Amino acid sequence: MMRKAFILFLILAILPVFVFASTTGKIAGVVKDKETGEPLMGANISVEGTYLGASTDKSGFFVILNVPVGRHSVKVSYMGYQTVLQEDVRTSVDLTTQLEIVMQPQALEGETVVVTAERRMIRKDETNTNIIRTAEEITQLPIRGMQQISATVAGVVSQDNSNAMNIRGGRGNESAIYIDGVLVNDPYNSAVRVDIPSEAIEELSVQTGGFNAEYGEVMSGIVVMTTNSGTQKYHGSVQAITDQFLDDKEKKLGTYSYGYNEYTATLGGPIYPGGKHTFFASVNRKWLKDGFPSWGWSENKNKPESFVGGVVPGQGDQSWSYSGKIKLQLLKSLELKGSVVWTDRTYGAEMNPIYLYDVDHAPETRTEHRSYNATLTHTLSPTTFYDLKFNYFDSFRKIYDRTFGDDLLKYGDPTYVSDASWADQWGNPYTKRYEPDFFREDSPYNDYFKNRSVYWGIDFDITHQLNKYNTLKAGAEYKYHTLREFRVLEPAGLATDDMEHGSLEYYRYADVRMYGYDINGNEVDTGDYLKDVVRDEADNPISGWQSQAPYNPITMSAYLQDKVEFEDLVMNIGLRYDRIDPNAWQFKQLAAEYDADDIYVPGTGMFGGNEIFDSSDVVESEVYDYFSPRLGLSFPVSDKTIFHGQFGKFYQKPDLADLYLSPFYLDTFVSSGGYFTVIDNPNLRPLKTISYEMGFKQMLSDNSSLQLTAFYKETEDLVQVLSVGTDVTTIAFMQNGDFGTVKGFDIIYTMRRSKNLSANVNYEYQITKGTGSASASNFDIAWLDGSRGNYPKFIMPLAFEQRHRGSINVDYRFGEDEGPEVFGIYPFEKLGINVLASFNSGHPYTKTEILNAQPHDGRYDNDISNAPESAVLNEMTPWVYNFDLKVDKTIKLPLMDTRLNVYLWVLNVFNTEKVLDVWTTSGLADQTGYLKTSSGQAYYAGLTDEEKAAFSMREMDYLNYGNPRQIRLGVQVEF
Repeated sequence: MMRKAFILFLILAILPVFVFASTTGKIAGVVKDKETGEPLMGANISVEGTYLGASTDKSGFFVILNVPVGRHSVKVSYMGYQTVLQEDVRTSVDLTTQLEIVMQPQALEGETVVVTAERRMIRKDETNTNIIRTAEEITQLPIRGMQQISATVAGVVSQDNSNAMNIRGGRGNESAIYIDGVLVNDPYNSAVRVDIPSEAIEELSVQTGGFNAEYGEVMSGIVVMTTNSGTQKYHGSVQAITDQFLDDKEKKLGTYSYGYNEYTATLGGPIYPGGKHTFFASVNRKWLKDGFPSWGWSENKNKPESFVGGVVPGQGDQSWSYSGKIKLQLLKSLELKGSVVWTDRTYGAEMNPIYLYDVDHAPETRTEHRSYNATLTHTLSPTTFYDLKFNYFDSFRKIYDRTFGDDLLKYGDPTYVSDASWADQWGNPYTKRYEPDFFREDSPYNDYFKNRSVYWGIDFDITHQLNKYNTLKAGAEYKYHTLREFRVLEPAGLATDDMEHGSLEYYRYADVRMYGYDINGNEVDTGDYLKDVVRDEADNPISGWQSQAPYNPITMSAYLQDKVEFEDLVMNIGLRYDRIDPNAWQFKQLAAEYDADDIYVPGTGMFGGNEIFDSSDVVESEVYDYFSPRLGLSFPVSDKTIFHGQFGKFYQKPDLADLYLSPFYLDTFVSSGGYFTVIDNPNLRPLKTISYEMGFKQMLSDNSSLQLTAFYKETEDLVQVLSVGTDVTTIAFMQNGDFGTVKGFDIIYTMRRSKNLSANVNYEYQITKGTGSASASNFDIAWLDGSRGNYPKFIMPLAFEQRHRGSINVDYRFGEDEGPEVFGIYPFEKLGINVLASFNSGHPYTKTEILNAQPHDGRYDNDISNAPESAVLNEMTPWVYNFDLKVDKTIKLPLMDTRLNVYLWVLNVFNTEKVLDVWTTSGLADQTGYLKTSSGQAYYAGLTDEEKAAFSMREMDYLNYGNPRQIRLGVQVEF
């Protein structure tokens, strides 16, 4: 038997197949005679509402593959026995739901025994830390959004008003989110720009301790979300949430209105009544006056009168989000599914305080996310099926002056700004300042940026149940990317009457970076600066430079995986292969290697000594191939105790934004001698993590369990900034070099609903150290001293580390006809209360000296100081505590099966001061310490009352704080 398994394993390994993330689970079990305990061979098992089914073998064993995530009813029939209908059978992605069906001889013709399945407290086939939130749990929580829900899991670090996550000590770009099997991270910078309402989520799985070989392009953790699917019965909902019963200028109930409005509608069912084809769709509209409310802003009593209230000006957030699924049952064995995820959003994200007096010209961001997927599923036999998939991904982002938008001429035209002396002596824009550190009204935002990343991918995934013990999966994936970027830094001041917009003269002195666009910002697919540029006698480009083709990196992967399930041992054994082809050029100088003393030895040819960037300075970029072994083990000591272990190597391609740079910019940079900046590197190697995890899960009772897990990770080849001296200037390149370690443990307690009460408690202790918290962490070292010998060689705490983090979630709710009875009525029936309390220690920072100068003066390169007063990252910000609440009641309406749910949703119930960051000179969030110096006191004495209020507002930086108390009301109709 093992020989056959090995042979089939090899056959699958060499098949020309393509793979994608799973979207289904598996049901397996045994069928026995109730009286004798003997297995029943030939019993028929089917999943109601589907064509899925199986028959038991001579040992009574059966397995059903490709079962959609969610709740199902499983029907078991056998001649001479009562039919059994097992209801509420829940399946999860990549996991096996075990059933034990007992049948008894039939007494009455057609008699059916209905049994409600009970979800097991511990799943023996989980070989890693995998926390699952079901649709019911998600809708009860006093939070919304997949990132916020994920942040309640041990190992996930996230700040208020932010979708960024650090999982198990990884950087923000080391986590991935899959929606219905589709990776939705933008390959340009790993950002997630899609928004799915809670009402559309069937299940959310957060895996922090390693994952199977089918998952790639990620090192730290994954979030796997499955959206709702259509059924044979129409169902849907309409929901509205608002806080506008409050006032945005005057406090009521201890808080303000922040202009929160959210509307959601969902609908699912058969495409036509009685048909076998189904659909599900959701639409979500958000209209937020302040998308990033701040305790520091709302509680600041010293703001100028023009800024009264709780809403930070300019931080509006508007979005439309759509998701849809369609399933066509072409044949019993052939199914075609299609899905779309679409989000358009416009927002002023965490607006810098310097724009408070110039909101009309503050930067605004527009994002557009499109993801389309088509999947053909063919069931070859009850034990084998494959998925053929095609995916198209399109993500667009634009950052611009919210008044001037796409019109670059207006950025630099004195007609559109209030002060005619807006330009400095070099003709560049000079943004006027208002004391202490604010842009004056009509000061333009001098940085226009847009980028678009597109890829299409084809995948084929095959699964085969070899026998009772082995489930084999194999496949590969191909993605073809198209990257575009366009940026004009400081476009103002460059245009005059005799300079045509888009002309050579207009851009000659601008910081212009573009590929996949022409000089007017239009998308193009052709143009090669290195081959097509023509120069004049002074070596200035005169033609052939108006456009640059986009970059087209190619990624491929394949994996082979075997899930072995014995009674006392479960193994996930896998091997993954990845290939990254930047499909571009690299600098000859960066092709050099380090010497025996780890000193970087520059190559030759960089700019050729002639201060011109051309084809003689580059060679073809390298292609990287790498293998990632994965091993997960689970040892069920008993039905109440399970030990598990996980080991894996995890590689991740660098953010594509770090690989490519405009050749136009490079030529301008080197010809002018250049200022110090960071240049992207087309030859970055993949990032690497080696991860270990061990733990156990123990059932404490029939309704509660405890999980304890210890973990250790090593990271290397992370991206850092490295200076290289050339004959032109010292240039900082993105290079592989940062490394670090992560170690800690998780404690997770789970109690499912028992006597109306359910609870989840988690705590994590984590030590995260490395040589850099982000790719730009060593920028100052590279700038001030580019010597390789002065870069960090010892690990230190990372800036995003939260050594202690935990949460307590308690839900209490009454069922039908429960609670006190008053005159035959149960006023508390279907009433629920959900409380989410969370806490975390602060994060490290470096204490710095107080400069003997106004710290908020825009003439300085830094707001406070770069002169350290303590060891690097040796100080800690304060602990943060939070308490959220949701109270809801469901009322059954006399209209078919319609329910009305009304709720009160309160964030930060106790209006706790949540300090997320501090001024490094004082360790406080609301003052820099400057006013304690003699120069600061003299400066402050010379300010007017209005300027003193503005100074206080600048010191109490709202970006240093989390959200204040917010009260929202919601109403939902379900049918």
